[in-house]
Amino acid sequence: MIPGDLVEQVEQITISAASPAGVAGVLSNVQQLRGWLESIEGQCARRQTEHYNNGNGLPARDVIARGSNSSRRSADKAADRAEVLGKTPTVESELAKGRISAEHADALANTVGRLSEAEQATLLGQDAALAEAAASRTPERFKHYLNDKIREIAADEGRDRSERQRDLVSVRRGIDARTGMGYINATLHPDDWQKLNRQLDAEITVLRKSDEHAGKRIDQLAAVALVGIMNGQKLTARTPAEVMIIVDLDTITNGVHSASTCEYSDGQPVPVETARRHACDASIIPAVLDTAGMPVDIGRQNRLASRVQRQALRSMYRGCAIDGCDRHFDLCEIHHLLEWEHGGATDLDNLLPICSYHHHRVHEGRWRLQIEPDTRQLTVTMPDGTHHSRSLPDHIDKHQRRKPVDQRQEPAA
Repeated sequence: MIPGDLVEQVEQITISAASPAGVAGVLSNVQQLRGWLESIEGQCARRQTEHYNNGNGLPARDVIARGSNSSRRSADKAADRAEVLGKTPTVESELAKGRISAEHADALANTVGRLSEAEQATLLGQDAALAEAAASRTPERFKHYLNDKIREIAADEGRDRSERQRDLVSVRRGIDARTGMGYINATLHPDDWQKLNRQLDAEITVLRKSDEHAGKRIDQLAAVALVGIMNGQKLTARTPAEVMIIVDLDTITNGVHSASTCEYSDGQPVPVETARRHACDASIIPAVLDTAGMPVDIGRQNRLASRVQRQALRSMYRGCAIDGCDRHFDLCEIHHLLEWEHGGATDLDNLLPICSYHHHRVHEGRWRLQIEPDTRQLTVTMPDGTHHSRSLPDHIDKHQRRKPVDQRQEPAA
């Protein structure tokens, strides 16, 4: 369908009187139009870059910022996206058709920026596969797919990249001339960042419950927490903050393979050798998965049920279990499918990580959740019987996608 037809369809709808199906149709058309416009923006940016390289006009980033009255950060993102789309025509075609979003393209651009030139060429040479992966995944899951591709491409299993990151660490500090306040801008190796981030999260959780800090923003609480950590005035236990690495048994035993999982709890990739090293580090807990993506071992911590179960769930889910939600696991609540008050047990088969928003939808909104015990396939149904989604946990879903089609389990009718 051409853009003019889409605009005409949108204009013909009276939004205030639209049915649910009508609203969904308008939003679908808007998504297609937005994708088409963003693909045009990318083409214009690349053309402007050609003019600039020939000595004519301004850099594309400046033209985008001025033309759209947007921030430099937004213009930089659009220019990076345009450059990558120029090297992946199939991805750009899917964007123009509205089948993927700018978030997918931005995820690809961000990934490319982390790679060497040789790695970039290898990744972008898989244009058709990248387009198919983006069209069949949410932006958040596409980011994880890209992390998997990086792991496949890196013949050294990421060791060299990890060492390069060690050389890039830095701290910039100074006094803001306008406010007179000190500032710190730190760039840390992923290992160190994960540990510090977990400590900050733990401190922030305590601070949010304090009357003294009621109403403060998260960034303000983080500043208070950081100063407390530096001054040795932590509010939480003094044991090292727990960091988890998710790794499958085959990878940690034999090295990277086509369905490898080896990442921190936030989805950032970890070199296999780093995971093996951390298997001996009590402050970083390895969660090992079997060939189906199910947890088989959760570190060496005491078997306190609530903690072990949460770790087991984290080894399967990167975030909220509801399909399409990108809220991180650490921001989720553990939901009983059959409520505790109604006799539900605190067993893995009865537990799911769900963000606060979706937890309210399940309880107050009466969304119905049903999980298949053998596969953990989750089916979500609205109160009126409308099907919302059917999905697998992130790591199990990844293994299912790698199987030949005839080996995959067909979704329940």
